[in-house]
Amino acid sequence: MLDNPLNILAPNYDMAHTSFFFIFLLTHFLFYSSPTTFAFSPTNDHIPPCHDHEKSALLQFKDSFSIREYCDQKLEGWNQASDCCSWDGIECEDVTGHVISLDLTSSCLSGSINSSSSLFQLLHLRSLNLADNDFNRSSIPSALGHFPNLTHLNLSNSGFSGPIPSCISNLSKLSSLDLSWNAGLEVKTNPDFKTLFRKLGSLQVVHLDRVDMSSTVPNDILANASSLVSLSLRWCYLRGEFPTRIFQLPKLEVLFLDGNPNLTAGHLPEFHSTTPLRELSVPSCNLSGHIPSSLQNLTQLVYLDLSDNPFSVQETSSLPWMAGTN
Repeated sequence: MLDNPLNILAPNYDMAHTSFFFIFLLTHFLFYSSPTTFAFSPTNDHIPPCHDHEKSALLQFKDSFSIREYCDQKLEGWNQASDCCSWDGIECEDVTGHVISLDLTSSCLSGSINSSSSLFQLLHLRSLNLADNDFNRSSIPSALGHFPNLTHLNLSNSGFSGPIPSCISNLSKLSSLDLSWNAGLEVKTNPDFKTLFRKLGSLQVVHLDRVDMSSTVPNDILANASSLVSLSLRWCYLRGEFPTRIFQLPKLEVLFLDGNPNLTAGHLPEFHSTTPLRELSVPSCNLSGHIPSSLQNLTQLVYLDLSDNPFSVQETSSLPWMAGTN
């Protein structure tokens, strides 16, 4: 009989232990020496610096304006020594390093802008926001058409004047357009409103408050705007019959038409429970007739203003919560 019954297993045990140790060393060596292991390391992905010609274009654009000293300077960090992708208001595409977004909202820019501006050398822009500056009653430059990938354009409250250029209609990828609060801006003829927006089927947001549109508004004003979510045309001097087809837009959640008393023959349609309206503001739009009881079907409605319209008092009284809307 064997003194130790476990001795019969000792040779196999030593061989297994040695093999395991060898495999461990080999795996450890391959893991830390192979270049493929860098894919698993926690180091940051390489993001390329911005392109020199785009940096130069941005600095030229900045230098073309005077900037009020008392403003909070968003542009203080813009200089030749730093990567423009790190500047305030700039976003670059991760892979290419191209500037894709420029946001200079409330940057106290003061001066004129035209199509020769270095701004239009940023050919990869997808979003441009120059709101709340003073462009000294400049016309909106037609060179905006050089931005075929633009999806967001905000030039609100920036002192632009003159007609909205037809080049806007070439921005087929545009989903958000805000040109509001530019008191000298107008859309009348060549192009008119319908022509201007005919090609912009991707629009979700259109804000044109205070833009002069003192021409007859066709009822199919936004016939192709099936994606429209928010429309604001306040104090735009709209004329003609109230464009009731606006209420048929399938995704419309916000509608502001305040202060357009030259509209005629307007009335509110019947509303269905599937209508997605959340905010409806149509004061002083010369709407008449009765306020439909189907307004109660708008279960998502959080804001409603129907004031200063000659609605029928008798019909309105059928909606107690609407009393006093005349």
